[in-house]
Amino acid sequence: MARVKKHAAYCGTRAIYGDMETSAKSLIANSDVDVVHFLIEDAEWPNPLPDIIQVHNVHDQGYFAQDGPNMKSGYTYMVMMRLALCHVLPRVGKVLSLDADTVCMSDVSDLWDLPIDDCYFSAAHEWHRTANGLLYCNAGVTLYNLKKLRDGKADECISVLNSRQYTWLEQDVQNYLCQGRIHDMPSCYNSNWWTDKNADGAKIVHYAGVKREGWINDYRVRRWRDTSWDDVMRLHEQIKH
Repeated sequence: MARVKKHAAYCGTRAIYGDMETSAKSLIANSDVDVVHFLIEDAEWPNPLPDIIQVHNVHDQGYFAQDGPNMKSGYTYMVMMRLALCHVLPRVGKVLSLDADTVCMSDVSDLWDLPIDDCYFSAAHEWHRTANGLLYCNAGVTLYNLKKLRDGKADECISVLNSRQYTWLEQDVQNYLCQGRIHDMPSCYNSNWWTDKNADGAKIVHYAGVKREGWINDYRVRRWRDTSWDDVMRLHEQIKH
């Protein structure tokens, strides 16, 4: 049986393009991912990128109206575009979505092998529950089952996001609407304040809740920001072989 390609995705506004590159470098160097998708606001990326990265201009997307209830939040529609990935990537079965403030610490190639055939996505549960007592997952690292989301669940999530305002946008909606079909991702893949910030052997560190200065100046972040794409791709080839 032929190996299924592994896809990952980042969604971001111009303000975090640099962070997306930094995080993607750590992912590519520490996994056998085949394609990394950048969903952005422009037709082209401002800097040269390796062929492993595909850029998608979603500025004129038709999923979230410019006057929608969540468009004026601090996150804009770009973070909500995660729930449209099954449409933006119509031939992809599943995709690993990451926040731009994540850094891969070691080989995460096995992340794509999590058993999510009967689930809409996999994500690490946070330590608290919702006001209704529901389990709540952090969306900073999410493995989406795009094939299953095409059963109408993604469109339902998009419709709800267009109907009223939410605090944590797509994270709130996918948690509320996908209960019972969420796989609990080990917290080592999303180590942060709300999952398990001190997880032993963290494979992905997520700087959620950390002030931007802390992210920019962290030695693990600086390492990848200062690493060339040529060096990243050399490390990637070592992982793949």
